[in-house]
Amino acid sequence: MLKQSFASHNANALCFSISNPKSSLLIPPKKPNRLTSCALNVGLQDVTEVIHNKVLIAAGLSGAIGQLLKPFTSVVFYKKKLDFRTALQAGGFPSTHSSSVVAAATAIAFERGFDDSIFGLTVVYAALIMYDAQGVRREVGKHARVLNKLTANARKGEVSLKGKEGETLESDEISEEVKLPLKESIGHTEVEVIAGALFGFLVSFGVYSLM
Repeated sequence: MLKQSFASHNANALCFSISNPKSSLLIPPKKPNRLTSCALNVGLQDVTEVIHNKVLIAAGLSGAIGQLLKPFTSVVFYKKKLDFRTALQAGGFPSTHSSSVVAAATAIAFERGFDDSIFGLTVVYAALIMYDAQGVRREVGKHARVLNKLTANARKGEVSLKGKEGETLESDEISEEVKLPLKESIGHTEVEVIAGALFGFLVSFGVYSLM
């Protein structure tokens, strides 16, 4: 009986020494990768919920359709040549910034109600975006237009540009400091902003009517 207990004690000691070596006590346990665990937790159901998010659908559709319309509206309203590159540019008719934020605000109103605080927050956000589009960004476009003309005239020798201490700046020196020509189509007129807001409302209304 004593021999059996001694043998079992030795076996337990042997198992303990094998399963818990000294080296394992010095190596800290590896922490699981949070990014991997989060990615595994996102399943097909979560992706489906994002796809069926009406707020994102309304905002995305209004922005995408508005951008695709810009090459044609520039011909109709501004008598410009048909240029499909304007579909990737800011400015123009309609304002897709306005249409996207108004579409999102309208979708939230349909989903949560007009008395919801989140709807109020989106209205404030949309108002700031629209004010900035026809205010600050529009003025930036005007400044860019003037600077492009001054630089072009300086290259022709019609205008001399002065630096900080009165030294004359060559157009090549300006081109090295600033990428020319500057983008002029950045902001929007009041009509473009209002048209974008109305377009965003109609798109959001259509999304909630069909889905």
